[in-house]
Amino acid sequence: MTITPSDLSKEELGTTLEELRDQRAWDHYLANASTQLVDYLQYIRFIVVVSCQSAHVFFVKTDLYDYVMTHGLEWPSLTIQFFPSVKKLADGQKVSAVGGVSKNVAEQHEFLIGTHTTGEQNYLMVGSVNLPKDDVVVVDDQEEAGPNKKQKTEDGAVTHVTNYNQDKNELGGHTPSSDLVGKIEIKMKIPHAGEVNRARFMPQNHFVVATRGPSEEVFIWDLSKHESFATDTKPSPQLVLRGHTSEGYGMAWCGVPGEDNVGRLATCSDDNTVMIWNVKNALADSKSGTEVSPTATLKYHKDVVEDVDWHKKDANMVGSCGDDRCVCLWDVRDGSNDKPIHVIENAHTGDVNCIEFHPSNEFMMATGGSDEVVKLWDIRNLKSPLQTLKGHTADVYGVHWSPFNESILASCSADRRIALWDLSRIGTEQTPEDAEDGPPELLFLHGGHTSKVSDFSWNANNEWCLASVSEDNVLQVWCPAEDVYCDEGDNNQDENDGTEDLGMKPRTEILGDDELE
Repeated sequence: MTITPSDLSKEELGTTLEELRDQRAWDHYLANASTQLVDYLQYIRFIVVVSCQSAHVFFVKTDLYDYVMTHGLEWPSLTIQFFPSVKKLADGQKVSAVGGVSKNVAEQHEFLIGTHTTGEQNYLMVGSVNLPKDDVVVVDDQEEAGPNKKQKTEDGAVTHVTNYNQDKNELGGHTPSSDLVGKIEIKMKIPHAGEVNRARFMPQNHFVVATRGPSEEVFIWDLSKHESFATDTKPSPQLVLRGHTSEGYGMAWCGVPGEDNVGRLATCSDDNTVMIWNVKNALADSKSGTEVSPTATLKYHKDVVEDVDWHKKDANMVGSCGDDRCVCLWDVRDGSNDKPIHVIENAHTGDVNCIEFHPSNEFMMATGGSDEVVKLWDIRNLKSPLQTLKGHTADVYGVHWSPFNESILASCSADRRIALWDLSRIGTEQTPEDAEDGPPELLFLHGGHTSKVSDFSWNANNEWCLASVSEDNVLQVWCPAEDVYCDEGDNNQDENDGTEDLGMKPRTEILGDDELE
């Protein structure tokens, strides 16, 4: 019988959690569960399913995760993006750790989300989460004894023994206090016209944010010019970009260094087009509601254009994908706006929902589709993908490269999972038992969500930390445990097995000699 967290009543969930507190019972569950259910059981073990209306955060540390924080939003969000800034909580500031008090154990990270509701006012929002600064490792203090004995972490944090499970290496519980590590709160709410389909900040100025909604317009906001919690519910964006004739989701700023690239934005739409904008000069105008027209309209797709991305090294290259199963690469300098420089026909066997260029490898890009797979491409040879990554069981809606490791890619899907892929493990030999869990490059499956994952984001200031939102109002901030991505013997394996990252191979090993001209 297949059991998922959403199938369990509160009474059944409590009983299951009580049973799983016993290590032997937990081992029995894993030994007798099918591979398909293991991630659900892991989820049930370390987290309480929070109702959609709950504002509580559950913060835990387990064998699989350094931490997982779950927050119930008032309304679901279709978008999330970590800001690149981080606020360090100063030495001497009291910050409650779960079960005690310590100094300087947390950092505050901010993120961008929105609301998706009908019949109520929608908002563009800025939230924050307090993440642990360092791993919390409990060290015995032999000087104290008795039922109220405490233990100290390596950085001096005091933790009650009753909240720490030595056998499971777990530290967790609900966080009712306002200053707890793991606290998630909304710090800014800006009225938005309709639900927020997607929100992305400008790389050169993080106060400038572009949003898409149910209308054809694209909105540009300067967060520094808005109140944190406005009393006037009338939306007042700084700029309104007019050109599309239908709503859309995909947006990408140009992040290539250079003053000429500041303010350049690419958008796509259900109207089958990609549009290029330059908002730099218009932002200098202090008047709200200024209208801006596109600098170019790119027409080739025969169906909805789902996503667009700007090349991370080439300021003149934009990629797009859509329901016509095509992936197009455009040169935005080209005067011909109806002919891409490269087209991959039938890139997937279903709709192509997402695309992203590699942040450091100028030849690599990834796409995800409704055929349940992620594909890797080398733009020097687009006749066939470099690799097809199989692990999802439903449509793939997002792909994002890790900002820390050039071989790590993440993808989200309607199957409620977020997959972490390690391209350096492609081709690694597996035992039959390991092969049952997926290909060697499938590093990790986050199964914490109980509904479709709408969007996720890497944290550029905290390696291996991600945030994700799902359709059931849930926001999660999580970080896999080091054992997940640093298996014992990895270093020796890298030196001895000859496995090589496809994205880093020399061009001559990817292309045939007859294709090099």
